[in-house]
Amino acid sequence: MARPSKSSLEEIPELDLSHAKIVRRGPRSDRELKLPLRGMREAAGKTQAEIGAALGSDQAEVSKLERRRDMMLSTLQRYAEALGAECEVAFVFPKTGHRIVLAEPDEA
Repeated sequence: MARPSKSSLEEIPELDLSHAKIVRRGPRSDRELKLPLRGMREAAGKTQAEIGAALGSDQAEVSKLERRRDMMLSTLQRYAEALGAECEVAFVFPKTGHRIVLAEPDEA
């Protein structure tokens, strides 16, 4: 996969990346777009208050959530759903390049 270009990123219809700060695109030719939670929310055109309402909390809680370095996977999944997305967890093995998506326990 080639390095994402600005034009290829514009092909993601759910996101407007013009206001998002891209953290990095990865070190190799198979680069991935990386955004913090705040960047994802901004790119999706959502406010903290809108995400808070979808999560059953308020804007202040979303602000705290976006600054956390660690959170429960279920919280991250609910945040993704509030953006209209799905959360996927993958194990990546750098030596071989294998990327294995973690399945829910009932899907295994």
